[in-house]
Amino acid sequence: MSKIPVIVDCDPGHDDMMALVIACCSPELDVKLVTTVAGNKPLELVTRNALNVMHYIGADHIPLAEGCDRPIVRPKDHVIPKLAEFRRHTDSIENGAHGASGLDGFTFPENNPKKPIGIRAVEAMANVLRESEQKVTIIPLGPLTNVALLLRCYPHLISKIEKISLMGGSSEFVFTRPFMEFNTFVDPEATKIVFESGVPIIMYGYDVTYTVLYDQSVIDRIASHDNQTSYMVSQLLKAFMYRHNGAFKWLGLTDTCPIHDACAVAGVVDPSLITQSRYLHVDIETGGDFLNGATVCDYANTTHLKPNVQVVYRMDNERFFDLMERCSAGGK
Repeated sequence: MSKIPVIVDCDPGHDDMMALVIACCSPELDVKLVTTVAGNKPLELVTRNALNVMHYIGADHIPLAEGCDRPIVRPKDHVIPKLAEFRRHTDSIENGAHGASGLDGFTFPENNPKKPIGIRAVEAMANVLRESEQKVTIIPLGPLTNVALLLRCYPHLISKIEKISLMGGSSEFVFTRPFMEFNTFVDPEATKIVFESGVPIIMYGYDVTYTVLYDQSVIDRIASHDNQTSYMVSQLLKAFMYRHNGAFKWLGLTDTCPIHDACAVAGVVDPSLITQSRYLHVDIETGGDFLNGATVCDYANTTHLKPNVQVVYRMDNERFFDLMERCSAGGK
């Protein structure tokens, strides 16, 4: 069986870290390219984090291209008021769930030789699509800025995209400002372009990611493998549980934690991990004061519009954790 060619677009982030480990260490996938986009942290930090993770797990052969450092339309700092409001409404620990570096909890070796390639993400993504004999699956794990620009700049290559498997949004798991799902909020206009593109979309939003919760037993299973990838993953999962649950105390999580972005990669590796989903029509709010970037899912079919998104609600958690362990053990 041939490998699935994929592009991973990310903004690491602890959950992006786990997603990269699954993508790069799964024999089912052929990661053609990793791209970065400003989201969890500014572009410089998320790019550094992605390079560090890829080098540490032995994925230096996979090219990485830097992408957009701001949304398509909105100011670079438009997310700052959201973060300030968030801190007023919750018991956020300092520097949020991912820490000052965007990947707090592990010290990577200095002088990493891996560098970004010499072209920007959108051009690199177009090159992969153009040169691939198979259709390519795109896996966005951050704001959709790079992907939206790809669709607008290279419309003739849309037919080369198999599907978009993304982490973002929510359906019945209702958030309002300041608790909007972050990826869709950061660039609502990009989100709208992607969701209206006609490309098949699988959406792993908060409805599913807050049901796939790892605990200390999963960390211990991963840590039991004697390689540096498993050690890195276990340390960062432990740090993320502390930071995430400290930042989102109102969720009531103590000994468990979501690993959001990894869901969108795991579902590409093994679609049978999805145990509950619905095909729905999803609109994107871009003109509201409170719900910009909201994924408005017509789960009651009141509009009678054609479904454009497969919205995932549940996954096989135990097999998901087995995959996390297998891929961590398979790294460097």
